[in-house]
Amino acid sequence: MAAQTSLNTLIEAIAGAVVDAQDRIEQHQMSHLSDFFDEDNRPKSVVIRMPSLHPKAGEDDEDLYRAPILPLVSTNVLRIKDVEITFDADIGPIVEGNPPSDDDPHEPGWKGKSAAARPHLRVDPAAGGNDRRGGSVHVKLRVEGSEPTDGAARLMNHLSQTQGVFKTFTPDD
Repeated sequence: MAAQTSLNTLIEAIAGAVVDAQDRIEQHQMSHLSDFFDEDNRPKSVVIRMPSLHPKAGEDDEDLYRAPILPLVSTNVLRIKDVEITFDADIGPIVEGNPPSDDDPHEPGWKGKSAAARPHLRVDPAAGGNDRRGGSVHVKLRVEGSEPTDGAARLMNHLSQTQGVFKTFTPDD
């Protein structure tokens, strides 16, 4: 069991990987948001020609209708719903006293037993359990769509309110 690590460290590393994965999802979504704004941070919009509904409009009059693109398209807001990780490992000795050298020396931000006072279980994740397949790990990650954040919803609502007719004209004038 030469490659032993503490079970605490292994679980913290797995949890950190999940948090990092969610962070990468959010960063990707943020970078995609910039696609809906021009270089001066104005919302990109589409102009649509429609038959005029103005009461004084002639039969051939048209309205130019401007609509920002962001509220028109669906936004894919994803978040990690759950993670299931299974792995095989050989259990090593329980170590009392000081935490193993591969543990993070930082104390948590809440009160409780210090890391030095807790016993630590050592595991060998490379051992692969009884079938000795070399530490097989099985990860199942499920994501789900979620509602846009409050700020994003307010932005899209405001952009939706700015859309509308900005000019009525007669074609061929």
